[in-house]
Amino acid sequence: MWNPYRLRKAWDFTNVIQQKRKLFNSDFVIFCAPSDLVNCRFGIGIPKRLVKKATARNYYKRQIKNILILFLKANSCPIIQSQHYNLVVLIRPSFLTGDFLTKQKSLVQLINSLSQKKMSTLSQIKTARNSYD
Repeated sequence: MWNPYRLRKAWDFTNVIQQKRKLFNSDFVIFCAPSDLVNCRFGIGIPKRLVKKATARNYYKRQIKNILILFLKANSCPIIQSQHYNLVVLIRPSFLTGDFLTKQKSLVQLINSLSQKKMSTLSQIKTARNSYD
């Protein structure tokens, strides 16, 4: 289930991060970029300076992946149905101290706020286009 929703290559991550569209809270930073594909794709980054051991980085990646899978099962890519996005999820230091439920709640709130923000900017663009017509 996860493979069609996954960013795989390093240049995919850098392209999304270079767009400099980001949203953040105390636990996560999410970078987003528009995509031409039929679904949203996610990439997960755990900085090596925060988590030294690879086994711990993989553990946190599995946690985030499970949160995203549960989110995608509940809502089928709610970011924007007409246009999909590539998202890169990076953790912040406070992520390491919380339990799974608070991490899940924090990430879901951030993704939902991202979808609301995109919907509001999309409606602003549509009203601007209508005012020019």
